[in-house]
Amino acid sequence: MVRTGRRPARTVLAAAALALVTSVGGPAAGTAAAAAPGPAASSEDLTVYVSATDGDDDNSGSRSAPLKTIAAARDALAGRTSAEARGTVYIRGGTYVLDDTIRLKGVANSWVTYAAYRNEKVTLTGSHELPADGWKKLTDLSDDTLAEPQYSSNTRLNTPELRDGVWVYDLGAHGIDPGTLYKNGFNWVQQPFAPELVVDGGTQTLAEYPNGNTCSTTETGCHLWGTGAKWKADGPQDLMNVDLDARFGPESAWNNSGTTPRAQFEDKKQLVPDPAQRSTWTPEEMRRMTPSIFAVGGRAATDGRYQRWAPEAVPTVDDPGTRGFGEYRDVPVQLDPRWIENIDNTKSETEGWLSGYLGNNYANDMLRILSWSGDKLYTKYPSMYIPQDSWTKVKVLNVLSEMDTAGEYYIDRYSDNDVLYYRPQGGTIEGKNTTLQTFDKNFMLLEDTRGVTVRGLAMTGSLISGVQLLDAVGTLIDGVDISNVSMDAIRIGRTTDTITSMPDYETVQGGHGNVVQNSYLHDLGGGGVLLGGGDRTTLERGDNVARHNEMTRFSRLATYTPAGYMYGVGNTFEYNYVHDAPHMAVQIMGNDMRVNHNHFYDVVKNAGDMGVIYAGRDFTYLGNEIAYNHFEKIGGSNDALYMDDGATGVRFHHNVVNDSKSGVNFNSGHSNTANDNVFIGVDHSGHGGIYHKNGETRLPLANSWVLESRYNAFLDVREGEKYSATPQTVAAWHEHYTNGKHKYSDGTPISYPEITEWYVPRVTETGEECTAAVYTTSGTNGCSRETVWEDPDSVWVPSRVEIDHAVIVGCCGFVETNATFGEPTSVYNLSRWSDRINTNSVLATSVADTGLDLATLKFSNSGSVAQSYGTSWVAEWNRGVTADGIGRPSRGDTGALWSTVDEAARVLADEPGDDAGPLTKAAAEATVAAEATDSSQERIDRAVAALKDAIEAYRDTRPSGVTVTGAHDMTVGQSLSLEVEVTPSGADQSVSWSSLDPAVATVSAGGSVKAVGAGRVVITAISAHEKTASGSATLTVNAWSATKTYGEGDVVFHDGRTYQALWYARGEKPGASATGAWAEIGAPVTCADGPARAWTSSAVYTSGATVVHAGRLWTAKWWTRNQAPGDRSGPWKDKGACTAG
Repeated sequence: MVRTGRRPARTVLAAAALALVTSVGGPAAGTAAAAAPGPAASSEDLTVYVSATDGDDDNSGSRSAPLKTIAAARDALAGRTSAEARGTVYIRGGTYVLDDTIRLKGVANSWVTYAAYRNEKVTLTGSHELPADGWKKLTDLSDDTLAEPQYSSNTRLNTPELRDGVWVYDLGAHGIDPGTLYKNGFNWVQQPFAPELVVDGGTQTLAEYPNGNTCSTTETGCHLWGTGAKWKADGPQDLMNVDLDARFGPESAWNNSGTTPRAQFEDKKQLVPDPAQRSTWTPEEMRRMTPSIFAVGGRAATDGRYQRWAPEAVPTVDDPGTRGFGEYRDVPVQLDPRWIENIDNTKSETEGWLSGYLGNNYANDMLRILSWSGDKLYTKYPSMYIPQDSWTKVKVLNVLSEMDTAGEYYIDRYSDNDVLYYRPQGGTIEGKNTTLQTFDKNFMLLEDTRGVTVRGLAMTGSLISGVQLLDAVGTLIDGVDISNVSMDAIRIGRTTDTITSMPDYETVQGGHGNVVQNSYLHDLGGGGVLLGGGDRTTLERGDNVARHNEMTRFSRLATYTPAGYMYGVGNTFEYNYVHDAPHMAVQIMGNDMRVNHNHFYDVVKNAGDMGVIYAGRDFTYLGNEIAYNHFEKIGGSNDALYMDDGATGVRFHHNVVNDSKSGVNFNSGHSNTANDNVFIGVDHSGHGGIYHKNGETRLPLANSWVLESRYNAFLDVREGEKYSATPQTVAAWHEHYTNGKHKYSDGTPISYPEITEWYVPRVTETGEECTAAVYTTSGTNGCSRETVWEDPDSVWVPSRVEIDHAVIVGCCGFVETNATFGEPTSVYNLSRWSDRINTNSVLATSVADTGLDLATLKFSNSGSVAQSYGTSWVAEWNRGVTADGIGRPSRGDTGALWSTVDEAARVLADEPGDDAGPLTKAAAEATVAAEATDSSQERIDRAVAALKDAIEAYRDTRPSGVTVTGAHDMTVGQSLSLEVEVTPSGADQSVSWSSLDPAVATVSAGGSVKAVGAGRVVITAISAHEKTASGSATLTVNAWSATKTYGEGDVVFHDGRTYQALWYARGEKPGASATGAWAEIGAPVTCADGPARAWTSSAVYTSGATVVHAGRLWTAKWWTRNQAPGDRSGPWKDKGACTAG
């Protein structure tokens, strides 16, 4: 049969497929650096390779001639990429030591993917490797060597136990910067941290006392303590403050005293009479403020231990005359001691620090140990908050004499000694990889870029943050591993240079549409991902996302550095596994955020007055959703969610809180809801204060200036004040939060219909804030009990709070705070303004009783919850809550898949064909699966199978053979149809036909043959689709037959020759006799005018016969034989030249 259906040609697609596969590692990689620029550049032209081991920046950048540095690859693609023509930088496995940031800026460096080639291990590092031959065992050094100045501190290791197992590295001799230990801490301007020693990938411990970090918040073995009273611990009184009242003034009003750095910020100075004196001090002015002096006792005093931490001296103190405010006007506030000079470093430590908590249980700080005298320990630099013995909980850091535990190190910077001391595990450095982090820059900085992808890279060893994005759009950071950075792993946007509690603190340059996913962020001095982005004035979303990441062992060097900073508007933190950290996991400072589907485990281990998720001191942080999370094993007396100091507008729903002191802490805010949650093993599902607790006339409230300023910035027009919204901003906020168009993740509208009525209580006539001086219980001036304390639209009133449908296993519900005002008596608590406090609760004695499966976080329809709430509630819970897909995905082995991709590339290159479409698509999909950082083994195996099938199908559908049937002998004038079959059966059956001798027979496009003249002819069918296979049939026209009677002039074909009958013939075989009835005639010739035969002398020609002779056509005038054409008077007439037909 004849099949005429034809598939569309795919030659262009096949070429694209070959380019695609070779660009990801096939045998014909492109040469990017040498390619001409322009939007028409192919994917090969825009692919650049980099190799740390055999690259050279003078190379072309092809796979066989890679560049050396990523910066060179960036430059090779600069200005040549676009959204329609992306570039790719494939980075081969190896370690890339950076001396500077890889900077990508603007459109010129946009739309490029920087990826590890085929999942090879690529590490960007700022760490200097410390070669093994530079390490010396301390006890092996000669006396002459130890007498050299740089080793002069070694004598502080003054016992055999301290000296044995210690190794030294002369950093100065190797030109390695030892770095600097700066003062850092909460609310201090962050500075680069000191270099850190990393051994076999793990950060080592700066020499400390006491050792260890495994203690709970109340165990005393890991720190030096004061009384421990505020921690509810029995503190051994190792360090007790000296003369607190004399040095800092009474504690009662220290916030407004001006005697501590925190009291020198603008928000604490609003009571200063002279407005010109209310500005925040500079960090330099604050660092000169009065430091602590400690009386030493407990463990610190045992065997005079503290006397090894500093030189003996009473420091000289200068008093520049600055004093506190108000009742503190006689308290000196800048008693800054001078440095101790000429320290004998052979006996005394020279750079010891105290690090930990000094004035509260949520903000860490650092004090430099200056000297000691008697039982006193003197320090330099103040603590941010007023020091208090009940909070003191610190470690001594950076003291060589305490380097008594394996894994500890110390850098002696005194007098430019620059020697590193280290006590390795196992007592030897041999066989260990050691590096020192001295790089104080970002690994990568993306500024005003579009569409950049960073995939599969490891980054380690920076003293600041790892990756910084500024005004970037559409960035994808995928499958990276960032570790051993002293600040944050990734920052999307930047924060202004002030403290978080100030009204003007904000993030800027956050861009939008940036995603961090499938990554491992660990061993961080700071936090995980700062998600800035969005405009709080317009409420435009940032849509920056951190998802499917694992973040662990963060906040090692600083507090308030969470795994997720949620700043701005409309950013998302979801499906992350966050664990093993001393402080908070997420901080919210913005609007319309989503913190959903995360697992928080073993966090807030070394802090108090804190939550896993924290927001504070703002009535305008609206629209934030915290849902479908699992909070497990929360340290200390902390909460899963802490809405501090008036924080407002959160929706906390469908969460599991397991093993925590408390579920939620709603501290004085309003419009907060915590519905449909499960609380297991908690003391109570929640608690929270109310402003009323401080007393009816306690006005203005503590921190009211910050609260009001932040409120005014978006929701009130305050002409002439520093912080004021415009009417347009207020209108935009009202519209945004009342129109119901903006949704939570479950489709519920984000709506605060009462927002248009909210107000800060003020004096009606003047607009000034309500103070105790103008407050009256039943007055009409706007500052009455009703307007300040009872109206649900007053921001001081905790109205519209809900704690409903709580499943509680083990104990108790939400604990309300009660406050009572007198004359007339009135009681205040949350229930006064809400009828949904502790409503519809299910109290159970065990998890099993509820029907909850903690492994899946799903409820059955048979437990007490289903019985109480019904199966619809259970179904809604089970739709939203899951334990699946949380954290960093487990990536499968892609080796077999890449091998199959290579096979596809070879097939496309070596077996070209028009129908490459399906194989092209399969190769592209396989490449995507191979490069995807979340590809499971199951997905990879499916991709391998699919690509193998596509290769097989491609080979099966390429025509390999053509069979022609239906041929038989014909006579002139007869027609027949040939049949054709193209193999394999799945191949396109279309063919093109041709006749080797149209003078014998012609053939049509459909395979119809017509006999034209006697002879033998080959009819050929060629596969039309790829022209790689053909078949043929041989036909004979007018074959001689012994039984047939022939008359004069009949033409037959016999034994490969053509004959004409000279007379009657029957049974006589042509060619048998030279004098017989048959004469051989010429071979067929095709001219433009039609078929003819060559003239031969033996043939008989009658009138009208046409022959070809000497390249010309001739027609017989009469009967003739053996007379050659050419004689004008002869029997032939010249018809002109025989041109090819």
